[in-house]
Amino acid sequence: MGPTFARQTLRMIVHPTVGGETVRIRLSNAFGAADVTFGAVGVARAVASGSAELVAGTARRVTFRGRAGVTVKMGAAAVSDPVDLSVAYGQDLAVDVYVTAGADAAAITGHDAAQGTQFVGAGNLAGGAGAGFTSYVNSWFWLAGVDVEAGRGVRGSIVALGDSITDGAYTTWNGNDRWTDVLAGRLGGRFGVLNQGIGGNQVLTDRTDCCGAGTSVSGLKREKADVRRQTGVRYLILADGINDIGYNAAAEDLIAGLRTIAQRAHRAGIRVIGATITPYGCAAGCFGPAQEATRQAVNAWVRTAGEFDGVADFDAALRDPANPSQVLPAYQADHLHPNVAGQRAMAESIDLRLFR
Repeated sequence: MGPTFARQTLRMIVHPTVGGETVRIRLSNAFGAADVTFGAVGVARAVASGSAELVAGTARRVTFRGRAGVTVKMGAAAVSDPVDLSVAYGQDLAVDVYVTAGADAAAITGHDAAQGTQFVGAGNLAGGAGAGFTSYVNSWFWLAGVDVEAGRGVRGSIVALGDSITDGAYTTWNGNDRWTDVLAGRLGGRFGVLNQGIGGNQVLTDRTDCCGAGTSVSGLKREKADVRRQTGVRYLILADGINDIGYNAAAEDLIAGLRTIAQRAHRAGIRVIGATITPYGCAAGCFGPAQEATRQAVNAWVRTAGEFDGVADFDAALRDPANPSQVLPAYQADHLHPNVAGQRAMAESIDLRLFR
């Protein structure tokens, strides 16, 4: 479920992590309850995150098989023709979609937590001035990705598969300071870092009770689309599982799920970095002794079982040395989620030599 749009344009701001001269727009209707038609799609350089204004002279029309509009069937996706638009590493882009039909369905496809302001205006405003966008939403809708045809020196993509911690809960609004953003900055544009975090996500089980009114598909079900089918993917950082423990998954079941995802990626030629599960201890209402024991067992397996091509030890990066079942207070947004300093600590704990 979500909002409805009637002949309106959405301007959505994205933050590519590589530079290049050509882009493609990917649209998805994976969870829609009806076909959806986009009468116009556009892309441009954005003045800044949090702004609806475009850099003058950069607005481009986006076509699909040479046509300005496209209808995306229920459960399907569409990839645009290449668009000549140079983008530098770290340059924000604005993607406009003018929705003419199907946007009032009982369910539409979107990503709830964009961690930034997205803009809505009446009529076809694709490529138009920011002043026409008079309403706001906090989610991306239908925009599944922006592919940048990478320039020289770009070695491929790193996918981060995870939950709200990877999604960037409690990071700076319009700030692009998730751990994946910080990692991309450390890599200096040599790899695209593709954030596939979803709030409330579990490895083993679909969710319909968390983090927006829609569905969070399990890591096991979504890894094909969200990992193996991503553009130029060479590495996976597998950072999921804390919500499974919260719902009392057994260690052996969670390990089996993580192993399955890793094995599928390996068969596709993707190197897999296993991430340890961060602490969630507190005086009351957090992990109990049995759940903490599960977390420790899974983390021991991640570190020692040899299933991965490397380890991102997020547990070690965030835990309080005086109380290892809890996140260090200086890194807490709440007992579960790291703040911006904690997100930076996670990114800085990753050994860049893992990425060749």
